[in-house]
Amino acid sequence: MTLSTGYLTPKQTLIWDLKGNGLQEANIARKLNITRQTVHKALDTANIKINEALQETARINKIEIQTVNPAKGFLLGYSAHFKTKTFITFSAKNGIQVWYKHEGNCKKCSKIDACRDALLAEAKDRNFLLLDDTSKILPSKIAEALIKRITSEDTESERS
Repeated sequence: MTLSTGYLTPKQTLIWDLKGNGLQEANIARKLNITRQTVHKALDTANIKINEALQETARINKIEIQTVNPAKGFLLGYSAHFKTKTFITFSAKNGIQVWYKHEGNCKKCSKIDACRDALLAEAKDRNFLLLDDTSKILPSKIAEALIKRITSEDTESERS
C-alpha cells in the first residue's frame, strides 16, 4: 500500500472500482461473496485513504486545494508555481496521477502516446468513452473533456 495506489489494499481497490462503475453495495457484496456491511466498511475506508492520498499528493506538489471528492477519485486545485489549474486523479488502473492545465504543443512532445494512453485509461476507468478516433485527438483535448466531465458530474451530484 503506497501513495501511488491510494494506500488501498487490492480488495479495497476492487470494491471502490466496482462502486465507481455504478454497482450498488448489495450487488458488489453478491459478486464478491461478502456481506453488504463489509462492502460498506471497505468503501468508507477506501474513501478516507483516497482522500489522504489526494491531499498528500497536493501537499507534495504544492497545490492549493479547491475541491476534493474521494468517492469520484479527484482533487481540483491550483499550482502557484506553474500558475495553472491542477487536477489530481485516482483510479484503480492508473493510481494517483497529477495533471497540469497547459497549452503545450502535444504534437511535438515525445510523450504524446504515453500521455494519450494514460488519459484514455483514465476515461475508460470512469466509463467515459470517446466516440472519435482517439489516435487523432490531442492529449490536452482528452484531458479537458475528461476533467469537465468528472467535475460536472460532481457538481450535479451536489445539487441532487
